[in-house]
Amino acid sequence: MNRRSFLGTAAAVSAGAVLSADGCSAFGSLGPVGSSALGYTLRVGYTEKTIAGYRLRTRTYNGSMLGPILDVQPGSVFAVTVVNDLPPNPAASPMLAEQTVRLPHYASMMDAMRGRSSGSVEATGTFDPMNNPHAFNSTNLHVHGLQTIPHLFDPIGTSDPKAMMLSIEPGASFSYRFPIPADHPCGLHWYHPHHHGATDVQVSGGMAGGIIVRGPIDAVPEIAAARDIPIIIQSLNVNPSPTDPTLYEYEPTAYQAPPPQGNGYSLGTAFTLLTVNGEGVAWIDNTNAPQSPVVLAPPQIQMRPGEVVRVRILNGTNAWAMPLVLPGMTCYQIGFDGVNLLAPVQSSFDFTGTVSSANLFSVNVRNTMPGNRIEMLVQAPSTPGTYTLSSAATSNVSFMPFPKIDLLQFVVSGSPVSMGIPASLPEPTREYPIITDAEIVTRRTITYDEGPNPPPGAKLLYTNFYFTIDGALYDEMTINQSPRLDTAEEWTIVNKSPEAHPFHMHVNSFQLTAINGVKNDPPEVWDTFLVPAAQNGVPGSITFRVRFKEFGGKSVHHCHILPHEDTGMMQNILIS
Repeated sequence: MNRRSFLGTAAAVSAGAVLSADGCSAFGSLGPVGSSALGYTLRVGYTEKTIAGYRLRTRTYNGSMLGPILDVQPGSVFAVTVVNDLPPNPAASPMLAEQTVRLPHYASMMDAMRGRSSGSVEATGTFDPMNNPHAFNSTNLHVHGLQTIPHLFDPIGTSDPKAMMLSIEPGASFSYRFPIPADHPCGLHWYHPHHHGATDVQVSGGMAGGIIVRGPIDAVPEIAAARDIPIIIQSLNVNPSPTDPTLYEYEPTAYQAPPPQGNGYSLGTAFTLLTVNGEGVAWIDNTNAPQSPVVLAPPQIQMRPGEVVRVRILNGTNAWAMPLVLPGMTCYQIGFDGVNLLAPVQSSFDFTGTVSSANLFSVNVRNTMPGNRIEMLVQAPSTPGTYTLSSAATSNVSFMPFPKIDLLQFVVSGSPVSMGIPASLPEPTREYPIITDAEIVTRRTITYDEGPNPPPGAKLLYTNFYFTIDGALYDEMTINQSPRLDTAEEWTIVNKSPEAHPFHMHVNSFQLTAINGVKNDPPEVWDTFLVPAAQNGVPGSITFRVRFKEFGGKSVHHCHILPHEDTGMMQNILIS
């Protein structure tokens, strides 16, 4: 079977496993380790692999640059043990005495994310030990989208406002037990490390994988009849190895200035390999403007005319805005961020131009930001041919323009089949009914911003670029928001910066009610959604409503562009 045809016409996805790029066997460790009754093991270590001719060495789960897909049943305890086989962190500490230093100067956010400084500037102060990326071989686990016990702080579920972040050090292991509510929504979620200061480096090496929650939607006859196809998009971010000209890796030194002043963490890397289910689709030189990706042959899915497949798409990149388009195919939205809709919604994602901040919500694309999951039924047309799922080109949406990238091809051929689309879907009772005005007990406004100057009172960052929430960098010991358990609130996230930021809330999903003040009717349920960039001096915004259900404790919300999160764009929440 052709290697690039990674899911053939007879291929199916079973519980806890997906098929490989050749459609014949599991790739990496993409099935469960043991059984779901006994739990799963994620072993963290270095992996060296050649993908599309590029030799990479990165931190991974279970020896694969795409972690296993894990299966979860509502009403169960989801058990995961993380074993950290990485070597010890090199000794490093920030300069805490006040001093005058020279730091990189960036002419724009785009230059900062590419690591292209235009000289240096003099700065006086002490350095921030928390928000300067560090401890790249320490880890932990976040089950993104699962509505379960808060698990970022030690011990998990803690309500201690001074609790510190859970850290699994090299040579250690930790066993998580996540209670999954019986009414948990059914769909695609994912997992990745969330050790503040190391999240970007680890996810950018491939430390991520899917979580599928099974339930009532899977028993809908038309959905049960469709092949189930997870599509996991990742960005493997690397620099040339200083010791091996044939190798790419991501090995910054903690608490140093980034290149060219030092070998410290930079907001971007020299190269990105975009992958789909572990297969390379584009090699991108981030030092060039504009980018000119080396286009690789996208993987293919074989379909028959009229066939319906169930597609679950995860934008698991560290920073890429991806407006998805699929011209020629009929798409039916059935869920966002792991929560199904009440009925399929037919959509045509056929835009062929460039997506900008001005047309972001008016053109026919399905916007996804890092962390988003999109679930669709995709029906092949009666006309044989090749139909391409792409990420459309962008301009002025994110920190820099992104080129159009072809991600996947649907090859339609053979004899036609007749398959149906359901008229309705089971109601996710944990999310519905929609929150009413009468339920709202508190309204909050939270402001995102960024710039090259430290906010008042902030310590210095070696990257010398600052991503703030309410004018401050992240403080592990400060509780910024204190919602009450079993109440509903309305939040407005305001974005004063010139780029979109994907807002993500842990523990609970939210009901998106407005974008830039325009009512979103009916509300959609998400756990991650982009806050539009400011335009012509007018900030962008989203408004949502959230029920704080069942699980209390210390948690977070943050921007899901990981370089932003790791350098301070995060706040603590204490649900009590």
